[in-house]
Amino acid sequence: MFDLPIVVVKGGDSILDFFDHELIKFTNNRVCYGAVNALQVLEDAPASVVITEVDVGDMTGIELAEAIRDVDSESDHYTYVILIGAVNHRMVENDIFHENIDVITGTKRVDILNHLTLAGGRISKQLTSLMVSQTALQRLCNDLRKGQLLDPLTGLGNRNFAEQALHDSIRQIESRGGAVCFLMISMLNYESVKESYDTTIAGELVVSVSEKIQALVRPLDVVTYYAPGQFALILMQPSIEQCTAECYQRIYEGVKLKSYSTSVGFQSVDIAMSVCAGGAESGAPNENLMIATAIENLDASFAKDCIMMKHIS
Repeated sequence: MFDLPIVVVKGGDSILDFFDHELIKFTNNRVCYGAVNALQVLEDAPASVVITEVDVGDMTGIELAEAIRDVDSESDHYTYVILIGAVNHRMVENDIFHENIDVITGTKRVDILNHLTLAGGRISKQLTSLMVSQTALQRLCNDLRKGQLLDPLTGLGNRNFAEQALHDSIRQIESRGGAVCFLMISMLNYESVKESYDTTIAGELVVSVSEKIQALVRPLDVVTYYAPGQFALILMQPSIEQCTAECYQRIYEGVKLKSYSTSVGFQSVDIAMSVCAGGAESGAPNENLMIATAIENLDASFAKDCIMMKHIS
């Protein structure tokens, strides 16, 4: 006896009746008449192997196999589909056939069909296990990314870290007064460097720029690598009046006017710089609005070749 979940799908005058006696060996077998009946059964309880005729009445076996793949995709499951009967060359040349049918046989030899069924069961079990593992790993990777606070390229905080630092700074000015600035620096030629050379060279340029930025800020200022080619800085000031473009001109010029060493020689950078500042006099500034405003003004910074400064209340 084989505890292998299989579904046999028959049409009107079934050519699969010859297999009925062998089904007794499979303790977990279900016989369905027509594709709709089979799909309803499979949605309730997946099968490792589906044996279907070329024509099951309300669908062809190939159409049924395609529908089974859709059901599988929703449940991290792989169903091994065996097609029984004669098919013409046009059906076999169709991409849908090759994407959905695992094996076709026109024989009525029970021993061959038994072998195909058992082999299909092993393949289904292995692929289903791999799909489940892949989904679990992907979920774990997503969770790790969400919890990760450091950028592996620069060693700086990443986007999550920047947003958390801004949140903490806003809470601080609420209790102690002062102002906070969210400053964005965008390397506008980052993508062109990557296309002209490769990701490694672009990464070397990013690291060099990050080191320069860190050298230009105060010890308590927060520097993060926010997105590819973009840095975000969180800076505190005693008052909103001190949050001016002139205050950060040194950073802007220090980054822009320097050439950076890479493996392919010195590279210059085209940058845009935008600052959004908020104080706590009229309530805590909205951190999402600060970030959105700073990012939105980067285009204007590049067009006007200057720092864009925006105060929000």
